[in-house]
This record gives sequence, C-alpha cells and structure tokens, in this order.
Amino acid sequence: MIDAFIKMMEDDAKDIDIKGLFKNKKEQVSWEKMVNVFEAIQIDNVSEGLKEVIQKYKLTRQEELTVLAYVKFLEMMVYKVNLAKDIIMKDKGDGESTTKAKSYSGSMYG
Repeated sequence: MIDAFIKMMEDDAKDIDIKGLFKNKKEQVSWEKMVNVFEAIQIDNVSEGLKEVIQKYKLTRQEELTVLAYVKFLEMMVYKVNLAKDIIMKDKGDGESTTKAKSYSGSMYG
C-alpha cells in the first residue's frame, strides 16, 4: 500500500487519490477514523486531544498503539523545531539559545 502511494506521489501526471489503495470500504472507514483521531490531537495540548479521542472513539489496542506512536512523533517534531530554532538563533549571532533543546532524552512521552 505504501509502495503504491509512493508511486502516486512520484507520478506528476496523476493526482494523488488514496481511495484507490483501499481494498474495501472498511479499510477506507478505518483510515478516515485515524485521520480524525490524529486531527483531534493538537500539538500544543496533547492531553486534551487524547481525552477527546477516548470519549469519541472506541479504539482497538492496535489503534491505541498507533495513536501513542503519533504522540511520540509529535514530541520528536517539537524537539526538531526547537533544535532548528536554536541553530537559527545562533546563526543570527544571538549567542546562547533559550530553549536548551540539545540533550533530548525522549522523556516527555516515553
């Protein structure tokens, strides 16, 4: 499925339409559910988003693992943004950065 998606992305002549990758309606509904779940989790208020998710959706254990992996992904993206901001601030000659993102321990969400 991902290989087919990559081919669609690399083919400039075609519009990307993921619906053609689903085997059936059940897969499409599952994909749409996860997109909605991810959309509910805001990067600046993860815990409230997770509370909303558990109120609105009945998730399987596998879906919960996927959501927690997404939360970890958000954490890593915040770290990378802070690191890039530190580099930019140093390049501007501002001296020491204020975010201290150098030593990421992965401790926020595991």
